[in-house]
Amino acid sequence: MAVAKKSAKAPAVPQRNDRIDWRSLYLYAVCLITLLVILFSTVSLINAIMNSIFPDPVYIDVYAKPENAPSQALLDQQERNNQIQAIKSIFTSFTTIAVATPLYIYHWRQTKK
Repeated sequence: MAVAKKSAKAPAVPQRNDRIDWRSLYLYAVCLITLLVILFSTVSLINAIMNSIFPDPVYIDVYAKPENAPSQALLDQQERNNQIQAIKSIFTSFTTIAVATPLYIYHWRQTKK
């Protein structure tokens, strides 16, 4: 009687997929960073808008002698400077959001491919 000889193949070893997908890691890292930049810029934008509407009060030294006290024109100028600084901050925050948002959208769409 002939007995069929079984082939001595090694059992199939399952493929391990422990490798890091560097492309996905990069894309998700960029998305996270740009999302955080957008978040912090939005908070800064809201703060700058509030500072432009309600500027910081001008510091007045209560212990200054009356002859050394700042004039009203100087106090008004300081308040205008505070508002100008707040408006500059608005533009800076808006620009940061305008740059980070397209970067986020582009990289997020790349993760979907």
